[in-house]
Amino acid sequence: MFRPTAILLGGVLLWSTVLALGGQPAHEADDPFAIDGAASIMEEAHLGIVNGKLTAGIRFKDVAWVDGLWAPPYVSSDFGLHASVHGKPVATQKYTWRPYRVDRSGTAGEVRVTSVTALVPGYRAGVLAITVENTGKQPQVVPVAITADRTLDRSAGWEFAAPTSKTATHRTMEDGRLVLEVDDRAIVVQAAEKGLAWDGATGSGRVELAVAPGARATLHVVFSMGSKLEAVAACQTLAADPRKALATVEDTYRARCGELGEKLPRLESTNAALVQFYDRSLVHFLMNRWDVPEFILHPYYSTGSVRGGCVCDYLWNFGETWEILPLVDAAAARAHIGQFLKTDMTKHFAFNPLGGEAFGPWYMVNQEKTVGLIYYYVKNTGDTAFLAEKVDGKTILEHVLAHGRFGDDPSKPVALIDYGSSNSHLELRRGYPYNHVMPDLNGRRYANYLMAWRLAEVAGKPAPELRERAAALKSLLKQSLWNPKTRWFDFITGEGRKDTRYTVQMFKLFGSGVLDDEETAGLLGHLNEREFFSAEGLHSMSKTDIAYDQVDIDNGGGGNCTCFPPQIAERLYKSGHAAEAEEILRRLLWWGQRMPYWGDSLVANAIDYRKDTPLQCTIDGVTVAQCIIFGMFGVCQQFDGDLVIDPHPPAFAADMALRGLKLRGRVLDIVVRDGQFEVTMHGQSLRAKIGQAIVIHGDRLLQSEPKKLEPGSAPQ
Repeated sequence: MFRPTAILLGGVLLWSTVLALGGQPAHEADDPFAIDGAASIMEEAHLGIVNGKLTAGIRFKDVAWVDGLWAPPYVSSDFGLHASVHGKPVATQKYTWRPYRVDRSGTAGEVRVTSVTALVPGYRAGVLAITVENTGKQPQVVPVAITADRTLDRSAGWEFAAPTSKTATHRTMEDGRLVLEVDDRAIVVQAAEKGLAWDGATGSGRVELAVAPGARATLHVVFSMGSKLEAVAACQTLAADPRKALATVEDTYRARCGELGEKLPRLESTNAALVQFYDRSLVHFLMNRWDVPEFILHPYYSTGSVRGGCVCDYLWNFGETWEILPLVDAAAARAHIGQFLKTDMTKHFAFNPLGGEAFGPWYMVNQEKTVGLIYYYVKNTGDTAFLAEKVDGKTILEHVLAHGRFGDDPSKPVALIDYGSSNSHLELRRGYPYNHVMPDLNGRRYANYLMAWRLAEVAGKPAPELRERAAALKSLLKQSLWNPKTRWFDFITGEGRKDTRYTVQMFKLFGSGVLDDEETAGLLGHLNEREFFSAEGLHSMSKTDIAYDQVDIDNGGGGNCTCFPPQIAERLYKSGHAAEAEEILRRLLWWGQRMPYWGDSLVANAIDYRKDTPLQCTIDGVTVAQCIIFGMFGVCQQFDGDLVIDPHPPAFAADMALRGLKLRGRVLDIVVRDGQFEVTMHGQSLRAKIGQAIVIHGDRLLQSEPKKLEPGSAPQ
């Protein structure tokens, strides 16, 4: 039987028992987004929490230490708020992380010390609650000291690296509050309880808590940042009733989880690791959603979030969410697409959330992401009117056609694009080239043509030449770059010489239709232990390639960008290679159990992750859930309104279910068991054997043979 993974709470469907009643967090086993610190491999420098306006670093080895604040446009990267008991910091013995709070505990002699560090929704503020419990047999007076200090700045740019602050603050005391200010901005720290005596000269406070044997006492310290008026007002409000503030944290978390649970299906399986894998993927929607007044989009979904890293939007990361984001927030998907079009991704790779200005060089995958975002948005929502809307004087369809044809000269026969000498595609570190005429990028143009062609058909403005050029490109790619001896594609250097890089990028051609049978079999033959597989994942570069670099996790071989393995697995599912997709995914299941969130890259031959990056919580982590819905469960929305269900249960989870899937106004359950599957929609049910498909036409369930990807058709 399936492991229960959801409940109804107040009529709202949540994953698992998200929170216990009474405003207290449930045990981590009941919250799919919580993780016990003993299981987590995340290092202190990368651990943080968020609330949509503020992200704070957590130094988890200490029971009470907040390590940096980033609240766009404000930053205090070296801010430290910490407590000591009996004159010493308290070492953490246990901690539990959740997206918005961290609970820690430790001991100081005969005193048990626990803390809650939580960020309060709607504020650039948080609460540090420190509880001391007398475990001895005699009354105790427990001295607790609080220290807060460091720099504060305002930053206009939130790019790849997290902004850092340098301006020293001026300390003052105002009505019992410690104010660390610079010009019109400030960090304010205030204790809710009376008795904490602040020393403005040192930025520290001290209180003595009298605790009887077996009794507890709690000190609530509120911290906020922003303009001085905003920060002072926030501290006043939250310090007046810190328990209410903490209850608001829990209520808002419950509501956010409920909102996500209303829009996305929940997964059930006899394999708990698969459920954890799916659930952990979805945490990235909560972590990377911002509601900041100064941002140009509301809400805004960032590339990264934790500790201020990558709060900008990189098109190549955001574009990976193309199928699932329209289910979660269709309006936001539209708004973000519009912003990317405004900022011209033919010249840059990202935009700043504060001003919307583009920055950085052009990335060669930008056009695939632009066309794909629009293609899947229209496909999964049915919002064809979007194609007629205008951005910067051109309709969305006109933008699609321009990006679909990018680099092409329609007056000449189709040619392979020479992308120049830039190393920006794989950013390899050891000097071995992969540039100029690259087969993966040229091959992916095939899907761009077909997606643009299909959208033109949907909009009633056919562009049949796109389909013709796609077919010509397919032939040219094989004729020019396929190597039957290596059963791989070559690339052509700037000197016109052919060379080979065994990059995982080539596997992204599966499912597009650009590969023929020989090429498909050839590429599949390289998916083996000697080349791309290790026990913990899929390598981004073959272990046999001269350019392989264990240290270069994302593209150089040591591991893979987080979104690549699930994206490749999904394409394998869609192209009829379920066994190979399953082989990838089963190696990744540890992701759901060992990290609170996923950074830009994870190691393939160890339970580890990339450390040398500020992108430690990436929006494209949602590609795992996307793969499970649209790949493993074979959900395929058609432009004509039909919905095709063709699941591929893996051997490691032969019994599974997807409940509450919502697409284009339909709500359905898919239950897979004993070599069969059943689809239930609006009181109707239909069963079929695995390998067949069920088609939903209007409000009717029909059984049919699986729809195959036909040559010349758009990607599914």
